Amino acid sequence: MAQQDTLHKKRKIYFGLGFSLGGGGNRGVYGGVDFYLQKRSNYISLKTSAVERIRIFYFGGLPEPHVSDVGILVGKSYTFNRYHYVKFGAGVSLVDQVSPGAFLYNDCDRPGGCLFSNHVYEKIRKKTVGLPLEMKYGLYLDRTAAVTAGFSANLNNLQSFYGVSLGLVVGRLKDKAGRRY
Repeated sequence: MAQQDTLHKKRKIYFGLGFSLGGGGNRGVYGGVDFYLQKRSNYISLKTSAVERIRIFYFGGLPEPHVSDVGILVGKSYTFNRYHYVKFGAGVSLVDQVSPGAFLYNDCDRPGGCLFSNHVYEKIRKKTVGLPLEMKYGLYLDRTAAVTAGFSANLNNLQSFYGVSLGLVVGRLKDKAGRRY
């Protein structure tokens, strides 16, 4: 039998703004931002996330390949021992993929000559609809902040991606301690 959530009043709406960063598929960096509204144990979230491979010492015209999404998720949130929670959600999203295409030209005719020239490549951008999924564990720091660890994925026909991340959520997350309803 599921444990009853004692932290949330029946008629109140709670909200949070979360930021997360971590590792993603294809040796990329995963980042995500979400805003959610929660009533009882149900929540709805507006979320954007991306996985991008970052090159530190490359100065060129090659577009950085990345995949990102913007979506709406709905799910359940369960609170345990007044300090811990887990969330499970799924939804629908718009996915944007950017990848390098064919070589176009070398911009050697710039002032400064060919010393700092770049090879310029075509940028290929594709869009589709995806299925975002999330599982998140949170530890309340107080009633307005929590640290999180999560797994997020987006299943789609262009380039499915995932990320494992750590994050921070701020907002009205629960009632003051000691108030029972």
